[in-house]
Amino acid sequence: MAMFMAAYLKNHLVPEINIKNTLIVVGATLFIGVIWEFSEYIANQILIDPFYRWFGIRAYFMGDLPDTVSDMLMDILGALTFTSLYFSKKKG
Repeated sequence: MAMFMAAYLKNHLVPEINIKNTLIVVGATLFIGVIWEFSEYIANQILIDPFYRWFGIRAYFMGDLPDTVSDMLMDILGALTFTSLYFSKKKG
């Protein structure tokens, strides 16, 4: 996701100000991660009963709090890793 955000926002990134660029890409990546977590929550609230009625399957789309926190942590770590490699490569 961070790679997509860096490519999508390349016209808005400021040359030679890597900390600002990092914050922009990480923030955009986290925004997508939060939207994803909300969609998991909504799917968990809305789709469990219809899946059970139509297919006879008990489906759960959302994990618990540790799952959500680990997802957000992985979003942060992935975005920071990508931006550190991407902007150090552009600099050198």
